[in-house]
Amino acid sequence: MKTRKALTAVIATAAVASAITATTVLAAPASAVPFPVTQIPASGVQVSGLVVPAPLFVGITADSTSRRGWTAFTAPASPAVCSSSAAGMLVDVDYVNTATGHRGHVRMKPCPHFRDPAQFRPVAFTGSGQILFTTAIRGSWAYPNAGQPSIPGGGAFVAH
Repeated sequence: MKTRKALTAVIATAAVASAITATTVLAAPASAVPFPVTQIPASGVQVSGLVVPAPLFVGITADSTSRRGWTAFTAPASPAVCSSSAAGMLVDVDYVNTATGHRGHVRMKPCPHFRDPAQFRPVAFTGSGQILFTTAIRGSWAYPNAGQPSIPGGGAFVAH
């Protein structure tokens, strides 16, 4: 009887610890504030399991971080996209700060469970001010044709 109670307590503690860890790891920072992003999304093609091609539109989001001038980027994809041929795509963002001239590049994966070293939510120093950017859908090492053919997109946001 004591063993059963002890085992139940250990399992309950492990479940609570796992839930707290998952919440802490998966939650966005409390200071993250989304920037309004005006954009024309990158466009490509996705093919479902029924071999039916469909249009694919990839927009980005930009959020503040706890450090001024640093921006977190994401290009979240729906479960439908992540279960199609486009699941293995990567999204490139090239940006320039119009006030300072600072420019840079980030690469991200829209499907968080796709195995690729690219981050789901990369953070980059953009500086504060108006940011102009272009987006492009790229294939990955595992799926070089993911999301292809595609055309680039672009847009702007104001970073804090």
